[in-house]
Amino acid sequence: MRKLCLATVVLATACGGAAVPQETLTAAKAAVAGAEVAGASSEPKAALHLKLAKEQLGKAEKLIADGDNEEASREIDRAQADADLAFSLAKEATAKKEASDTQEQLERLKQHSK
Repeated sequence: MRKLCLATVVLATACGGAAVPQETLTAAKAAVAGAEVAGASSEPKAALHLKLAKEQLGKAEKLIADGDNEEASREIDRAQADADLAFSLAKEATAKKEASDTQEQLERLKQHSK
């Protein structure tokens, strides 16, 4: 009986020993929300990475529900990376548009002052 209990404890530890990655899941969800606020949905490259991040979060939540916290942590890490990339791409697109608009204004001013 003692051997059976010990085997059960060892097996349970080996299969599901990782803690639920709740903090990293919350952080990744916040990163997705930040990317959305930054306009990732309207920039094609950013939108792709935003979509991937959302899919990875969904997969991570299913893995957590199934008790596979280690694989869930890996999915959350991927989601975080994609959300961060989506945010950066959205900010880059915004900065390029602002620079282009400023350049156009400068050209109009130059033409108007001649």
